[in-house]
Parts: sequence; C-alpha cells; structure tokens
Amino acid sequence: MKKTALNFALFFLFISTLAHSQEIAGLEFSNYGGLYRAPYNPSVIGGPKHKWQINIGTIGGSINYRYFRFIGENSLLYPLLAPRSTKELYGRSRTMGSLTYKDPIYLASEIRWPSAMISLGKYQGLALAFRTRGYAKASNVPEMIQNLYFYRLDTGGTPVVSNQSWGNFNMVQQSYSDVSLTYGAQLLDFDAHKLRIGATVKRVFGARIGYLTGSAGSYSLSPVSAGSESSQLTVNDLSYEVGYSAPTRKNGLGNLFSSDKTGAGWAYDLGFSYELGKYWGKDKEVYDESPEYLIRLAASLTDVGNIKYQTSDSRLVRGTQATSVIGQKELETISDRGPQGFISLLPSDMDTTFSKKVQLAQAVHYEADIQLVKGFFLNLSKTQRYKSRAAEPLDVYMPNTFTITPRFEDEDSDFAFPITFIQGNNRPSIGAMGHFGPVFLGFSSVNGLMKKGGARGSMVYLGFTAWKLNRKKDKD
Repeated sequence: MKKTALNFALFFLFISTLAHSQEIAGLEFSNYGGLYRAPYNPSVIGGPKHKWQINIGTIGGSINYRYFRFIGENSLLYPLLAPRSTKELYGRSRTMGSLTYKDPIYLASEIRWPSAMISLGKYQGLALAFRTRGYAKASNVPEMIQNLYFYRLDTGGTPVVSNQSWGNFNMVQQSYSDVSLTYGAQLLDFDAHKLRIGATVKRVFGARIGYLTGSAGSYSLSPVSAGSESSQLTVNDLSYEVGYSAPTRKNGLGNLFSSDKTGAGWAYDLGFSYELGKYWGKDKEVYDESPEYLIRLAASLTDVGNIKYQTSDSRLVRGTQATSVIGQKELETISDRGPQGFISLLPSDMDTTFSKKVQLAQAVHYEADIQLVKGFFLNLSKTQRYKSRAAEPLDVYMPNTFTITPRFEDEDSDFAFPITFIQGNNRPSIGAMGHFGPVFLGFSSVNGLMKKGGARGSMVYLGFTAWKLNRKKDKD
C-alpha cells in the first residue's frame, strides 16, 4: 500500500507544470504549521491541531553572503524600506540576494505582524493575520551591469566593454500590507479518510509601486579618464517610462488606509487537503495527536486579486535620450531615490499621473505529503503562476518551482530540508528549517549564500510563536 501511495503522489504532482512562493521553508507543509501554513493552504485551519496559536512576530528576506557583515542595517528589508526611506538604500540593496539566477533579478522581504488562530470546536477554526510584503524585480539587465552595481564603478575593477547590445528591460519595486480572515472546516473524519477545506479573504492596503521600463540600443563601460579608477556606463538610444504611485515618504497610519495616498485591493485564497490511510496509529499514547495517514494530497489557489493605484500624488514620465552617461554618483542617486532619482537626472517628453490596476502573485499549489515512518514525511510540492500576464511587467512576480522536502515533525518541533528547483536556475536550492518550541529559523537556499555559482540569494526567516494543542481527554 505504501508503494501505491508513492506512485499516486508522483502522478498527482506531475499532471500539473513548475514557484517559489513567499512562504516559510518547511513550515508551510507541516501539519502543525497553523498560521504559517494557512497562507499556502487555508484548509489547515479546519480541524486544527491547535486550540489556539499566536504568531508573536516573524521577519524574512532574501539575502546574500554580504548580509552578515551588515546585520544591524535592516538590509533584508530593502524592498519594504524603498517606499519610505532614501537612506543608504544603495548599500543595503547590495546585501540582498536574488532568488533567481541572472534573469530576472528577484528580491523579497516580509514581516508577519502579531496574528492569531483559534479552533471552533473539533472541526472548525478561524485565523486573523496581518503581514507586510515587498518585492523588487529587474528583467533583462545585462550581467555586466549587474556586476558594476554590486562592485561599484569607482573601485578600479570595472572591465572595459564597447557597444554591447541590450534591448527591452524593466525594474519594479512594490510593497503592500494585508489583513486576512481565514475559515477552515473538516468535512470528513473517518479512520482512513479525512477531508478539510478552507478559504481566506484579504484586504490589501498601504500599497506603493515604483518602476522603470524601457529599451536601449547598446551600452558601454569605460574609464572616466585615462588612468582613472572610476568608470562610467554609457547607454545609447534610450527610451524609457518611469513612474510611481506615491513619492518616497514615511506614511502615517492614516495614509495606509487612504486610497488617495496608497494603493488598495482585495484578494482570496482557497484550499483543500485529503488524508488517506491510518497506518501509523498503532501503539499511540493517549495524548498523541500526530497524523496517522500514509499520504496527504492537497491543492490551493492563493493571492487571487489585484491592487488598484489611483493616488493623487502619483507621477508617470516618458522620455528618450540619444546618449546617457551614468557614473557612481548617478548610480547611487537612482538606487537611493528610485524613480524620483531617475527623473531628476534625465529629461522627459511627457509628464502625467500614474493610474493602474496590477495583479497580485496569483498561484496554484499542488502537494503530496507521504509519511514514510511515523513522524517522518517526504513532501512533493509544485507551485505555478495562475493566469499570469506576460505583457504586464508591473504585476507582482513569482518564479515557478518544484520542491522536494524531507521533514520530521511533532507537536513541539519541526525539521525540514527543502530542495527547490526554480525554473531558470542552473542548480537546485537546498534549504534548512528548524522549529524548536517557540522559535523557528529557516533558510530556503543555504547554497545560495555561497559566493560563487548560481543564484546568490536565500530567503531567511526568524519567528516566534505560542500555542496550545487540541487534545483528547483521557478516557481512562
């Protein structure tokens, strides 16, 4: 029966195609994940393992090996800081690592604010969660330009290149907060068959976007003058559109909920899970509520919705330039000030307001969770973008992935080692996550923190949680 379950799991996954969702590596698959699994599949709130659970606080971001030199600088929060600050963002952004290899560049940050889940009897549950997410993406940026950004233009190590062709490119930074209400219910509770469903409704608020799209005929890198250690980037035949929904500023609490100041929208999640078998129920202790199934099959649809930007102080600028020269000072101006910095440096042919509706990172998830030994699982999961719009570069981006996760879990701890194949990457990302009582720490790609080869980034998460388990009464 175990062999049959494994074959069925593989078939279930591979009938659907490759995503790297912004979830906590390992915990999003755990039966004890609760609030941390719910954004991935809300059905976990139905028939929950916890009587109540609280997320005290969680922080995460995509970093590279340089981050550990600047731990105190909030570097991993760069996508969240960009709408609110201009302080040393160039330096901070260089400690973040892309989760994808070469193209596109993809950075992410997240804060999960205090949130709570409560069971409503044995078969139902409710969860109220708050979180803030930020993304930065750059498409078709030549590797030579990526390197000069990382290593600077004034260090003397910039190679000389002439008239390298470029083409269309785009750079987008977007951040937003959401408050979500999740309801879950267990519809079947037979010995060998358990079915759970769940749904989440989200209100998105406090959203801000800044972007640059354009095309360039060619680019060159050369010394500023003979013998100089400083170099400059020359871009030929540049046409561009740059815009933002709101200028860089510290938003007060009132502005976060004002559609005149920030973007807002609605979204929903749907999910189900089905547990088959009761193989691991032998010799259980009275209070042992660990899963007994051989296999858990699940699917979910997340972040289906959009953000509408119709703010009063937005701006959209278009222009062309036959030749543009960018040195280290201009590079830092653009990085620190974003679209406003770019607009201050180059002329414009048109200047108007920005208004647009962008799609969230809609995704469909499939998973098969096989219990090989009591408490030890092998999870096979696939996430792919759902109804993505290739011609809309401002939509929130998510790369496609397939993940294999060996996992040990019990009511007090989880250990997981996700191996993720991200579409376009030249090697898998090997992660690690440990949950010890109230504390958990996870990395989506330990090998991504190495200096050489492949995508140079890893999501890192640190969080604190509290809970009380649902237990059967001792009938004796």
